[in-house]
Amino acid sequence: MRVPAWMQTPELRGGVASGVLLAAAAPPSPLGFLAWGGLLPLLWVLFDPRRQREGPPLRLRTLILSFGLTRHLLQLHWLVLLGDASPLTFRWALPFMLVLLALYATIPDALVIALTGRLRDRGGLTALWWFPGLWVLGEWTRGLGEMGFPWLSLAATQLRIPVVLPLAGLLGELGVSLFVLWCNALLLLILLARRGCFPRLGRAVLNRWWAPVTLLLMVAGVGGYGVRTIRALESAGAAGPSLRVAGIQANVDLRDKWDPAKRDSTFVPYDRLSRRAAQEGARLVVWPETAIPFDLPRRPEYYARVRDMVRETGIYLHSGYVERRINEEGRIESYNSSFLMADDGAIVGRYRKMHLLPLGERMPFQSWLPWLGEIDFGQAEWTPGPERTVFEVDGHRFSTLICFESIFSRFSREAVQRGAGMLVNITNDGWFGRTVLPEQHAWMSVLRACENRVPLVRVANNGISFVVRPTGEVVARTGLFERAHFTVDVTPRPGGSFYTRHGDTTLFVLLAVGMGFLLVVTVVSRRRVR
Repeated sequence: MRVPAWMQTPELRGGVASGVLLAAAAPPSPLGFLAWGGLLPLLWVLFDPRRQREGPPLRLRTLILSFGLTRHLLQLHWLVLLGDASPLTFRWALPFMLVLLALYATIPDALVIALTGRLRDRGGLTALWWFPGLWVLGEWTRGLGEMGFPWLSLAATQLRIPVVLPLAGLLGELGVSLFVLWCNALLLLILLARRGCFPRLGRAVLNRWWAPVTLLLMVAGVGGYGVRTIRALESAGAAGPSLRVAGIQANVDLRDKWDPAKRDSTFVPYDRLSRRAAQEGARLVVWPETAIPFDLPRRPEYYARVRDMVRETGIYLHSGYVERRINEEGRIESYNSSFLMADDGAIVGRYRKMHLLPLGERMPFQSWLPWLGEIDFGQAEWTPGPERTVFEVDGHRFSTLICFESIFSRFSREAVQRGAGMLVNITNDGWFGRTVLPEQHAWMSVLRACENRVPLVRVANNGISFVVRPTGEVVARTGLFERAHFTVDVTPRPGGSFYTRHGDTTLFVLLAVGMGFLLVVTVVSRRRVR
């Protein structure tokens, strides 16, 4: 059997190699350092000078698909492993859905690689200077709109490298990705220099020592800044006023929770563990997403049970629940909500989830095409909430991220800008069984604490639950599918970080200046050549 020509090409080998390296560097893997050179095989195919002079034309389509599908199929393989707990009604089509999702996630990569290839054809090795900035812009587009899906960015690969994480408080998640990209670009420059090649910048050719020296200075600078920032945050945390917080991971079976006949029994572990946390001094107790699978205020018998427990223990309770209300048109609206119950048993605040998981919690684009809401794929069909809520306990203010919201930088930043000194992420990842998704989802929430330099409390129905310090340190971590709780002193930090105050503006200004400089140099060089 003859192997097709495209399967024997450097494009296929380079794309697959880079895809495997980046997938191996993604959390929960501790091999994040692989991402520093993970794009080298792909970049070498794009910028190999000998191939550019003598080789056949670049097969961009092969390079893009081999890289994108390898990386995203490996990272998203959990989709085909969903068990019976999943509410989706079309599990037979999950392999097909996995391929579609991987292709969708590949679109930004494809645009960046294609544009870089076009620049290489026109400008040779100088196109490498554009690559890091273009990739960052591609990552930025992943989080836009109702179908935003910024799953496992390059920054996420650094979550197990503590000294890199403080960079997120300065330049955000995209800034950490830019650091990883420049590590790859500088390593490629070192390889090119060893072959006697180096991209021109205008008419000047930089000395071959420029790349290794710059790489060392950049890594040392980021590491030094990280160590100094971690020490400062640890000192501030030890000195500030704290709030004792408990997270309750009841590990209730998802089918039992929604079964009215078993509903009473599902309250038992929440009640028992909450009382134990109160004995340990907890002031705020957090239950996970939809821990109460109905509208609590409309069920007097259950409301009385929760209220009495709160009054007897003297705690504040923050819990996810299903909220239903009748709108002005007389139609019932359902919300994936959370409430805060004060120690006197009164509900003092509510938050309704604003960004709903497309296809899982709501069919997207219904504002344009209302009939899409009538399509039933097993999705919950929640109504998006109107605004972000800031809760308060004993003078400490916090805001809630429900489930999928924790992977978006803008939601946590908005919450801290509104006065939250702490973030609470409640979720229910039990639908995904013992796959890698609960680990991936949990680790990505760590970036939200690092970006804003505030603590984050994560509580999941079946795991994984933990507390994240502003430094990115994870403490009180629970396992998957175990009944457990934690009680930890948390120090809220109002005001946030430089990134909280300025967002991605600083990074975009730096990119604009750099790309503007490259554009001017390119135009001037061409005029001189003429």
